Amino acid sequence: MTEILELPGGQLADYHVAGSGIPALLFPGSGGACQRQYSALFPFVLRTYLFDLPGPAGQSPEEHARRYEQARSAIGLRRVVVFGHASGAAAALAYAAMYPERTAACVVVAPDGGGAYPLLEHVFCRTLIVAGELDLTSGPAQAAPVAQRIPHAELVVLPGCGRLPAVEAPGGYRQVVLDFLRG
Repeated sequence: MTEILELPGGQLADYHVAGSGIPALLFPGSGGACQRQYSALFPFVLRTYLFDLPGPAGQSPEEHARRYEQARSAIGLRRVVVFGHASGAAAALAYAAMYPERTAACVVVAPDGGGAYPLLEHVFCRTLIVAGELDLTSGPAQAAPVAQRIPHAELVVLPGCGRLPAVEAPGGYRQVVLDFLRG
């Protein structure tokens, strides 16, 4: 279901809601990678929110996290699980570090391990890092250093999977996330 919300300053933004359960904010990678698949994998566990927020191109992960916090506040959600995929992983982790009182848990998939992660030591919520064994861009070699810098992170490498676990290994990915959320 797509809805419209008003942000501070009078700007309007669209957002899509799917499923029922624990509120979760989706931070998709560039091009919205796998956003519908995430919703479809967890329809009775998560109530996912995907925002189409106006903002400048090339905004930092921290700016992206601030915009999501404005949107979360505008619709009245309390604590959320944050999901980030690929380039959205940095924004999800920034959100978890900047808004610990609002973040119940964090799940990131295919983090690139690049320089966009200055706040990792401040992510104190339970965090799951998922990497595909065959992902040469954001696989285990890139995800491991990210996981090592987060105090309560768990790294799971999905065998035989590339960059899109929600598409390439939906059953295994779904089970890993469900086990994490139940833990």
